Amino acid sequence: MKVPVVTEKVLAVPKAANPVLVCGLPGSGYVGKLAADHLVSSYGLKKVAEYSSSTFPPQVSVKEDGTVDPPKGELFYATAKRNRGLFVFTADAQPTTSEGEYELSDAVVKFAKKCGVKKVYTLAAYITGSFSKSPRVFGAGTSKGMADSLAQSGATLMKDGGISGMNGLLIGVAALRGLEGACLLGETSGYVVDAGASTAVLELLSKVVDLPIDTSKLEEKAQETQKVISQLQAMADQSRESAPQPGREPRPGYIG
Repeated sequence: MKVPVVTEKVLAVPKAANPVLVCGLPGSGYVGKLAADHLVSSYGLKKVAEYSSSTFPPQVSVKEDGTVDPPKGELFYATAKRNRGLFVFTADAQPTTSEGEYELSDAVVKFAKKCGVKKVYTLAAYITGSFSKSPRVFGAGTSKGMADSLAQSGATLMKDGGISGMNGLLIGVAALRGLEGACLLGETSGYVVDAGASTAVLELLSKVVDLPIDTSKLEEKAQETQKVISQLQAMADQSRESAPQPGREPRPGYIG
């Protein structure tokens, strides 16, 4: 008997007026994961479904009390401000195979559609390899209407390239299921956990879905990130200054 790749445990099937699904998963800079976790905590969302997958990485997460949890995906829900239903999906990790990514994405989208969701947004990283104090937010949608709504809210539309992993796949599967989808990508170096990029993404998402999002706690983390970035840049500058200049003989660091 074949073991199912994805197992879904449904805890509740909420119905709400005009709900949206927002997804944020671990990836470069943890941009999407930080943003999703912030939405869950700031709105006090409750878990309505849980997902396990045989294609999650072979590991467990150690908790503060010394016990462990296998990796899982979780879908949360609450009626947010302005009577807007808000679903948020996140996970401890992304599946390690294409089959796992497709099956998990499809399971989440199918459940969201059953609950009345018509629009799916994923939050991700746009890796530039350089640091930015004011991260831009890039975007792409499954329709011209979705893309236009991102641009009108201040996103820079992507003109080419691809969106890998479940961040891209979730909105692709949404389109196949008759829903609309869009991805918001925060500009990040990819070298550090980037709360600044997460903040930028959430601020733009707030405009797109017309939902107030308090990002003050994330902004505090962003300031800490900026301190780390400044230290890294100072170390890089110091390394360049101490490197031997072209055409010069390297001098000894001490005289014995």
